[in-house]
Amino acid sequence: MGAGSRATMKVLTILASIPITKGVQVVIAKVWSKLRPAQPTTNAQDPSVKAGDAIAYAALSAAGVVAAQLLTRKSAETAYRKVLGLEPPPPPPTRVEKRLAKQEAKEAKAAAKAAAKG
Repeated sequence: MGAGSRATMKVLTILASIPITKGVQVVIAKVWSKLRPAQPTTNAQDPSVKAGDAIAYAALSAAGVVAAQLLTRKSAETAYRKVLGLEPPPPPPTRVEKRLAKQEAKEAKAAAKAAAKG
């Protein structure tokens, strides 16, 4: 897969993210209004904000972000398959995956060095 396929995937991801983000914002607002009649706490530094409300809204928002990211990626992959008829490129590796790959390469290099000595 070339750079063109990654660029196409990025464009499709951006296009998919706009309505998904708006939808997730609406869902978060509706869920919050069911849980708490008060307005959501957007400023945790405000002295009138209760700690429990700030934590609950942060958790709800975080869940919304994760859901939006998942839906965006899956929607973009589906669009990629339908538009191009090909499998989409894999997502870029996460920080943890990069760290593990680096550690595995280091261990393999050390094992090869030890085998050459022995």
